[in-house]
Amino acid sequence: MSDYKYEELLRNSIVGNKIKASHLVHIPKMKDCDHWEDATFIGRVKYKFKYSEYDGGLIKYHGRIYYINTKQITPLAQCYKWKNVSNILGVIDDMPKES
Repeated sequence: MSDYKYEELLRNSIVGNKIKASHLVHIPKMKDCDHWEDATFIGRVKYKFKYSEYDGGLIKYHGRIYYINTKQITPLAQCYKWKNVSNILGVIDDMPKES
């Protein structure tokens, strides 16, 4: 899949306050940003995969979606007046099961 189609898929991956687990695993993690004021908080996610756990939130920054961890949410939300920090995104379990 080309990078453009992949980015478009991730950009449209949140529908009806839910995201598929297969999309969540491909969302890049953002650790630092020069312009946090340009980021928009989308919602919190909490989901456990077989070998990893997501406990944080999703933000939109320059048209792309990124994952940030829980420790980043509180200070950033206070500093940049993010709205809907209590919004919880449901995760649809569509990952293949191992036999």
